[in-house]
Amino acid sequence: MKNVFNIKAAMLLTMCGLVSCTLVHKDQQSAAPDTAEAPVDGGLEKYEAYTQQFSSPTVITQNHATGHVGDFFFTHWKDGGSTSLSLDTDGEFSVDWEGGGYNYVGGPGWHFGDEDRVIGYRFDEDSGASYITLYGWGYDETMPTSDPAHLVEYYILQRWTYDPSQDGVYGKTFTSNGVEYSTYRSVREQKPSINGPSTFYQYWSKPTEERPLGEDHEIIFADHLKAWADTGWIIPDMNNFNASDDPTYQVMAVEVFNPANDGTASGQVWDATPQ
Repeated sequence: MKNVFNIKAAMLLTMCGLVSCTLVHKDQQSAAPDTAEAPVDGGLEKYEAYTQQFSSPTVITQNHATGHVGDFFFTHWKDGGSTSLSLDTDGEFSVDWEGGGYNYVGGPGWHFGDEDRVIGYRFDEDSGASYITLYGWGYDETMPTSDPAHLVEYYILQRWTYDPSQDGVYGKTFTSNGVEYSTYRSVREQKPSINGPSTFYQYWSKPTEERPLGEDHEIIFADHLKAWADTGWIIPDMNNFNASDDPTYQVMAVEVFNPANDGTASGQVWDATPQ
């Protein structure tokens, strides 16, 4: 049974830039980042302005950060507001947010999407995040940017307070690991992405019912790829370092946008792929 790591981080300045804002260690909040270790994958050196390696529990507060805590990649992105991401080396994490008019998404996982990966996770707290979701990107720079399929942002929802299906085109309904999902596709026009402002697709898999707190769950990623492909939707390269801002990561994410109140979501992620 997975234990939940739940650090209540002190909030720092909300609109600080990458140069002036600090990544904070749980046990030494004034310390400089632990950057002694090199990135896990050499391709990540392209993102060295954001990507760092941590070997101990860490609290992230800046506006845009990626990196590794232990063997887990993380992303932390916001366009304002005050939100912190607390991470441990075993995949335990928590997100703490303050109410306000902004968007945040972040969590731990991997710096690429693997079609054979089975994602294990558990959440014990959720104060009403917009989404708790397996979240990631695919990108193919050889496709024309006029085709939204060249860049795909995907969500496999597990819990939500906002229903994305109201803005999407229905694809199909299928069952994976005993859970019934329906798929939807929407388009984002000139919005922030891992490759700067772009026009791209969003693919959604939404279960019939939210997944309960306090239990271990598994997401079989291949089932969702097949369901999207069955509808003619394409996932471009999910292991790509050629985007301008971030690699094509896959994380168990907490997203909040325009949160009315302060809140917390905490849990753990792990690789449950059969060996």
